[in-house]
Amino acid sequence: MVFFYIIGSTLAIGYLPWWSLGVVFAFGGLLFVKPLWQELLLGLLLGAALWAGTSFIISAQNQHMLYHRFVEGKILPLNPLLLTAILGGFHGLLGSLFGYMLGK
Repeated sequence: MVFFYIIGSTLAIGYLPWWSLGVVFAFGGLLFVKPLWQELLLGLLLGAALWAGTSFIISAQNQHMLYHRFVEGKILPLNPLLLTAILGGFHGLLGSLFGYMLGK
């Protein structure tokens, strides 16, 4: 089940727009009906890990130029990668919740 999320999300993020992560998590929540707390925790943690990992790879390809501008200019109160992980976690959580509710 976790491999479905990781492989599906990797393929979706690689070839589709940013919102495809939520679609994969909704589809996974529909296929693998689990208790609600497990679904939400899985969506939150995997969404944060996948989104932050993708963000880090893109940032590394650009020599972390935008990251350093945000940190040095004190534009964001948080670390930009941490903020990206939080947003990705919420995105995965909402996708999982939608799939769970659709399955019920």
